[in-house]
Amino acid sequence: MDLTERIAAFTELVGPPADVAPAVDWAAVETWLEVTLPRDYKTLVSVYGPVEVGEGPESIRLHTPCVSPDGRFEYGAWVVETHRHSAIRPGMFTRERRRFLPDEGGLLAFAATASGDHLFWDTSVSKDPDEWPVVLLTTSIAVGEAEPWVSYDVPLLDVLSAAVRGGGSVRTWAPLAGAAPWSPPPRGTYVDARQHAALTEGDGLAAVTALIPPPLTPRLGNGTWEQVFDRLGTRLPGDFVALAQAYGAGNWSWWLDMTAPLDLDGRFGLVQDVEEMLEGYRILREAHPEYYPLPAWPEPGGFLPVASTIDGDQIGWCAEGDDPDRWRVAVNPRHADQGPPLDTDFTATLLNWLRGGRPAAEGFPWLRKDQDPLEHMFFEPFPAPLGMSEGGTPEGSAALTRQD
Repeated sequence: MDLTERIAAFTELVGPPADVAPAVDWAAVETWLEVTLPRDYKTLVSVYGPVEVGEGPESIRLHTPCVSPDGRFEYGAWVVETHRHSAIRPGMFTRERRRFLPDEGGLLAFAATASGDHLFWDTSVSKDPDEWPVVLLTTSIAVGEAEPWVSYDVPLLDVLSAAVRGGGSVRTWAPLAGAAPWSPPPRGTYVDARQHAALTEGDGLAAVTALIPPPLTPRLGNGTWEQVFDRLGTRLPGDFVALAQAYGAGNWSWWLDMTAPLDLDGRFGLVQDVEEMLEGYRILREAHPEYYPLPAWPEPGGFLPVASTIDGDQIGWCAEGDDPDRWRVAVNPRHADQGPPLDTDFTATLLNWLRGGRPAAEGFPWLRKDQDPLEHMFFEPFPAPLGMSEGGTPEGSAALTRQD
């Protein structure tokens, strides 16, 4: 069976598209990428658009040349950001280095799984793009567990067929429903121009989201903010609430961890994380009050931590006064004395650090002046617990089996 027949068999299997696919100028896209794309991808994308294929955490979300209605997804910027992130991430797990386009023979991102893994074509294998095998970079392993790279040794259509085998469906991926066509930028301009501009322009959440696009499906949990506030005994600053709502659970640049804000009972939810950090802080302060000048929440002016780092630092606020929006950020550094509260709110403190500025608190790492912040920063969403969706609801079993 040739490729045309195999594509026809696949489309007959999954049925007609649910929505009209955004138009794609393939000549312009391939000129911008400087490679010809596989025919199975172009054919399916032209008919179905940005779809989710299969069921469960291993379902495949095709990222296509389009722009989401809310502007959060833009194809060219996504390719650049995915390649940038994927060049950074494996360094924590393996010495194996992979190249990415536009380097000759580099990997080219085209999709992600619901659990956050990235899917690429390996363009080094053949001059014929229809023979490019699929390679996966998993985000679901811990350091020392396994190699992050998984090779399927088959082209895209075979992987998609495996994803729908056994009853998996093909449907428009909700965040990209109603997407508009994508036009490549003029040569000589940054495709991720918003990110470059945000290194020096803007402030608050708008600047953070321009600098690091938030996930299209953040992992939040199934509770409400009112329930969170009730459990903690206080409202939280509005800037933090907006930031947590936009990004959900994840890690900032291999350093700062933020838990699922609305997961009320889970092990990695905000409420339980805060309760555990407060308990540990109280124990330390009782034993060494000279090193921990702030009382612990809910004492007046108490330290209320909401995020932690891979180094064991804790970041939150000095909860002084009745208006949380006036609270100052406070840091409990693991390897230094606790200093006074900062003059910035949570989002401004994060933004300053992401831009490569040196925060006014011990515990924060910072970049050298010769380092480009864009080459070192990212946000990686935490995958939902096994058997659960991003929002915390039960998922079906994975339809795609990895071929190690």
